[in-house]
Amino acid sequence: MLIFLTTNWLPLCLLFLHLAVVSFLIPKIILQRRESGATLAWILVIIFLPFLGMFAFWLLGTTRIRMQRRKRHRAEQYLVPSLARFRRQQKLTDTDKLVATSLYSLAAKLDECGPQPGCEVKMYRDGGKALDALEQAIDTAREHIHLTYYTWEPDNTGQRFCQALARAAYRGVEVRLLLDDVGSYTTKTSFFASLITAGGEVARFLPLNLLSRQVSVNNRNHRKIVAIDGKTGFTGSMNIGDLYAGLAGAWNDLHLRVNGRVVYELQGVFCQDWFHATGNDLATKKYFPNMHYHGDVCAHFLASGPSDERWRTIHTLLFVAINTALEKVWIETPYFVPDPPIVMALQTAALRGVDVRLLLPSCSDHFLVDYAGRSFFDELIEAGVRIFKMDDIIPHAKTVVIDHVFSTAGSANMDQRSFRLNFEGNLFFFGKKIAAELETDFIHQCQSAHEVTAAKRRKLSHTVRLKEGFARILAPLL
Repeated sequence: MLIFLTTNWLPLCLLFLHLAVVSFLIPKIILQRRESGATLAWILVIIFLPFLGMFAFWLLGTTRIRMQRRKRHRAEQYLVPSLARFRRQQKLTDTDKLVATSLYSLAAKLDECGPQPGCEVKMYRDGGKALDALEQAIDTAREHIHLTYYTWEPDNTGQRFCQALARAAYRGVEVRLLLDDVGSYTTKTSFFASLITAGGEVARFLPLNLLSRQVSVNNRNHRKIVAIDGKTGFTGSMNIGDLYAGLAGAWNDLHLRVNGRVVYELQGVFCQDWFHATGNDLATKKYFPNMHYHGDVCAHFLASGPSDERWRTIHTLLFVAINTALEKVWIETPYFVPDPPIVMALQTAALRGVDVRLLLPSCSDHFLVDYAGRSFFDELIEAGVRIFKMDDIIPHAKTVVIDHVFSTAGSANMDQRSFRLNFEGNLFFFGKKIAAELETDFIHQCQSAHEVTAAKRRKLSHTVRLKEGFARILAPLL
């Protein structure tokens, strides 16, 4: 009799518990004020995946974070006056066309610094050469080296740069390394023992803690930032590891070395992230030295993330740029899961006669993301967007070129995770020089790619389309 009562009451108790969880979580999801698609997706997950949905929301559902902040970006007090004088001295050349549009003005209002003329930029498509240049810059540093990386692998390349930083620390250079705790989870702090012994500092961004709510895989610091002596910077899509150095696997990245006052912006973002992770305030004049013209590039480093005080700067600027394009929009990204505004912007640009092209991997290292991205192909191709896929290599660069005069490269993918859930950083360029380099590189990459056509899409099996459709439902969560 007891067994009978137990077997009948257990399902009923589980049902009531599930209803209680649903009643608690659904209002919480609604109050987060996400896009309607993401809100609906989470509600469906919570309802139809009892308890598993609750765990998924606990792990993935947090999309906002309140950052510890210095008083209104104290570094700005050293930057803004000198940057304003610097901009008044500029002589615009090939940026005239863009200045006449709203893009330059919009970029100037998305943060306190704005686009910086007089910068020098060197682009590296070869991972080995990029890391060689980074190591050389580390070896010649005199005062400080600040680094932020999403992934730092515990392999030969990771050890190589740990030792390079240790050498710098032994010379008396201040070394601070900030790692994302999810992206670099397999690389324990003990891996950096030689650096720490030499006097360097290593910190973790939002470290995972299974005993608290802080186990979210959202709100990750996906940026790749290096600021050396406040004068030289590196950023782009490249992490530290054998894979990114071209020593393991078919991987193709893009990284940039910059000099000039745009380095102030990289430094400012690092200082903010370091303050949040450690509580130590680096916003002093010591880390923002006087600087002069270095080149003829107008550059702007924009940071975005799920904190309360920032616009979705990267998403906003790209969305407006695509909508105002007149000739071309060329995009390379390893992960393509666009939100409705970006889809509409790409479609309407193509329908207006703009040459819109996407360069994607045939298969990335995230199969669910691949299926979700492919679910958008039919509607984009129908509008006139051309899609190219690379079979034998994963293009990990994240670049956009628009109308020969506006371009960007950085850490942000063309997906909803980069636009809303992660902390990202991109360099934007106003002028023909970098745009021309990225156009040439895009054409070169496409030579080893094949085009996805409507005819090929019509031959897809019903099973594949079901997989795409299911992944499309989860797109707002990816």
